[in-house]
Amino acid sequence: MDIAAFTTELQPIRQAPAGRGQLRIVEPRAIDAQDRRPVERPDDSADISKQARDAGKPRGTDGEPLTDEQAREVEQLAARDQEVRTHEQAHVAAAGALFRGGPTYTYRNGPDGNRYAVAGKVQIDTSEGNTPEETIQKAAQIRRAALAPAEPSSTDQAVAAKASRMEAEARAELASEREDDAQASPVDTERGIDRYLSVENAVESNRPRLDIAA
Repeated sequence: MDIAAFTTELQPIRQAPAGRGQLRIVEPRAIDAQDRRPVERPDDSADISKQARDAGKPRGTDGEPLTDEQAREVEQLAARDQEVRTHEQAHVAAAGALFRGGPTYTYRNGPDGNRYAVAGKVQIDTSEGNTPEETIQKAAQIRRAALAPAEPSSTDQAVAAKASRMEAEARAELASEREDDAQASPVDTERGIDRYLSVENAVESNRPRLDIAA
């Protein structure tokens, strides 16, 4: 009779046939290829590697890691935010008493959900002074405040140019005033001297006299 079951090892199986006293060696049949296939398990090594790479990445508003392009955008926005804030703080520090308000910022939302400053402004007093001398001093400080950042914007340069014009006009006005003073009329000068002498004569005539007899 034939053997109905297969063993897991390819070992000869001895079995005595019915009604006989000697043994017959029966070779087992080859194991079916279907039974020799290894058990397939899902390869999760790729998922583990991806999780390790994503662990240090910023995440978006949906909680998912940012794409490489989104991560680069966040880096650029963060650098711009720092640049804008440093720029405006330089204006504030140089403005001194001319500071009037700010900084105020314009923001942009990044892929990570955070807000980043992309522009800003500071308010300073750019009016003329009460005198030419005061205007000259104010203009110089306005120019310093406008050009204080490492990379002044076009607006900063325009403010500095306006301050330079204001200073030049004040200097011209001051020079004109000094010239007018230097060119005072000689007749007015003589009249002033005559008035001074008449006052002195009046004082001298009113002084008490002390006569000492010999």
